[in-house]
Formats: sequence, structure tokens, C-alpha cells
Amino acid sequence: MTLDVDKQNMTIMGVRFTNKQEFRVVWYAISSNMIEGWNPTKEDVKNLQRQANEMRLVTENG
Repeated sequence: MTLDVDKQNMTIMGVRFTNKQEFRVVWYAISSNMIEGWNPTKEDVKNLQRQANEMRLVTENG
């Protein structure tokens, strides 16, 4: 499986990111796990995006 990533538009499998750091974190997490045999779905990308966003907000708000 090849991961559909658009760096310029910051999308992964058609899921658009608005935060560059979250985009990179999710991309790394997905690609690292794909090496181990995981085949992510669009729903997986959305879930990871949500989790990355929540973690960023917690970090920013202490």
C-alpha cells in the first residue's frame, strides 16, 4: 500500500490538515506503522488528526 500524501496541500488520504506540525506528526505515525504492516483507512487518519489536535491543545493550555 502506498500512502496518499500531498505535502503542498497538507492532506493525507484526502484528509486536510490546517496545522503543519499535526500533519507531520500524523504522517510520521502512519508511515512508521505501515512499515510494520498496518494498512490505515481514511477514518484512521481522521482519528489520528483528532488525537494530535487534542494533544496540541492540552500542551498549549497547560
